[in-house]
Amino acid sequence: MTKIYVGNLPIDAEAETLQSIFSRYGRVTGIKVVRDRQRSRHARSYGLIEMPRGAEATDAVAHLNGQYFRGMFLRVRPAGVAHDA
Repeated sequence: MTKIYVGNLPIDAEAETLQSIFSRYGRVTGIKVVRDRQRSRHARSYGLIEMPRGAEATDAVAHLNGQYFRGMFLRVRPAGVAHDA
């Protein structure tokens, strides 16, 4: 499995919406939208997607990184890969 980091999510982001977006590129096996547990329960602007290794995950990252989504430009990359400041 490949874990994909999705950053710059709006606070109302839901797993179902991310499922819909990422499933255009292949099978999604897991989704976690990280939430603020202490205060608002809103999304904390990032989440993790699991997809099978291979072209589907690579295509999702390549096509969705920088895409405009509900007023935000998504940051999409393989989880654990450092990003530019």
